[in-house]
Amino acid sequence: MLQFLMRERYYGRQKFDIKVTTDSVEARCNLPFGPKRNCILFSSLLLGCAVWGIYRAWLSSDSHGHNNWWYLAHYNTVSDFNSVVIATVIYVLFLMLGIRLLCPAGAILVCNRNQVTTIRIPWYCFTGRWVIRAYNTSDVSGFRLKFYGSGRSGNVYGIRFLVNGEKKSIFRGSIEPPEAYRILLGLKSLGLDVGSDPKLLSRVKLELLNRKEEELNRRMRI
Repeated sequence: MLQFLMRERYYGRQKFDIKVTTDSVEARCNLPFGPKRNCILFSSLLLGCAVWGIYRAWLSSDSHGHNNWWYLAHYNTVSDFNSVVIATVIYVLFLMLGIRLLCPAGAILVCNRNQVTTIRIPWYCFTGRWVIRAYNTSDVSGFRLKFYGSGRSGNVYGIRFLVNGEKKSIFRGSIEPPEAYRILLGLKSLGLDVGSDPKLLSRVKLELLNRKEEELNRRMRI
């Protein structure tokens, strides 16, 4: 089994690149921000909603032919000003998220027998700047697949671990059970502490069945 993993680069549905050797584990995920795979479509929807909302809040005319921006420019009070401000904040957040979805994203986990290193582009970073964190393996424990909830795009998982009792995570919102299983097996082979999870294998089997069903449906539509 270990020799098989050493030879294989495994690409899951979320474009993971996993390499396991006798001395190291390296897992890379180059994924659009968050669990959304159709990031361009979702980003366009958010950007369109943001532009429409900001236009409605500030540039659409009332019965007198004036908009809220005109009232402010002429030192008049905007009617229902609090609602306009709240709506503007919400639509600006939509705008920023829509832009963020088009920016670089990704995460890397590199482990050997002495060190655990996480490399990622934070969700709040628009420039593609990688943030690196390195930990001694003696301080790291409790690697496991963590279930964070369900959404329209499916279940949201991540790999969680502890550093001197403090919770850390990697691949949150992008990893799925089959890829997590391969990573955790590799970490265990290095002697790292991997927590027991009786639900992991059943989740792996269910996800693989779902992938086979999706592939069959795709082939039947061609």
